[in-house]
Amino acid sequence: MTWIKLDDTLPNNPKILPLSDKAFRLYIEGLCYANQYLTDGFLAQAVINRLDNGNAYQELVDAGLWITVEAGAQIHDYCEHQTSRKTVEEKREQVRNRVTRYREKSNADVTPSETETETETETETDKRKKDLFDQFWAIYPLKIGKEKARKSFNTRIKETDPEVIIRGAQRYLSDPNRTKTFTAYPATWLNGHRWLDEALPPLDASAEIQQKKLQEARSKTDKEREEAAEWFRQQEEQRLRAVPPPAELRNLFKKS
Repeated sequence: MTWIKLDDTLPNNPKILPLSDKAFRLYIEGLCYANQYLTDGFLAQAVINRLDNGNAYQELVDAGLWITVEAGAQIHDYCEHQTSRKTVEEKREQVRNRVTRYREKSNADVTPSETETETETETETDKRKKDLFDQFWAIYPLKIGKEKARKSFNTRIKETDPEVIIRGAQRYLSDPNRTKTFTAYPATWLNGHRWLDEALPPLDASAEIQQKKLQEARSKTDKEREEAAEWFRQQEEQRLRAVPPPAELRNLFKKS
C-alpha cells in the first residue's frame, strides 16, 4: 500500500478553493485511484464514469486540475506532487532484496548442532510412533492391511492418547462375544474410533436372531415347495380333462 501526499494548504489553493464539495471529492478519489494502481495520474474514461457520480468532471477540467486526453483524463502535475510508478517499483524491489538478504543470512546462522538436534528429535518421534503401532499390531486380532492401519493409527494418535487406543484393542481382542467372521479390519476399526465402543452383544442373542432367520427361510422354502406342487397338480388335472383328438388326426400327426 502507498500513500498520497496532501499539503495542509490544499483546501485554500486558488484552484481548489472554488470547487464544489462533489468536485473536491472527485479530485481526491482520482488521486487515490491513480496512486493505488500506479497510473502516474492517468484516469481511464471507465474509471471516471464510476467515480463521477455528481457530474463534476467538467468542473475539474475548467479549474485546470484535470486535463482531457485520449480515452480519459490526466491529473495535472501528478508526478510532481505524488510518487511515480517507477519510484514505487524501485522501492518495492529494494524491500524484496533486503528481505531476501535477511533470510539468507538467517539460514546461514543456523548451526549444525541445531540441525542435528532437530533431526534427532524427529527420529525419536518416529521411533516412538513405530513402537506404539507395533504394540497395537501385536494385540489387534486381525492382521490384514498393515500399512493402511499404520497410517490410520498415526492419524488417530494426533487426537487421542495412544494408550487409550491400545487398551481398546486389548478389550476387543478379549471380548468373548467377538467372532472371527465379524472382526473389523484394523484400519476400519481405527477410523471408526471403535476403541470407544461398548462390549459386543452376547453371542446367545446373535444365535437366537440367526435361528429365527433360519426358521423364516425354511418356512419360505416349504411354502414355495407347496405352491410348486399345487401348480403341477393343477397342470395334470387339466391334461386329464382335455378331450383327446380323433384317431384320424393322431395318425396324420404320426405320418407327418
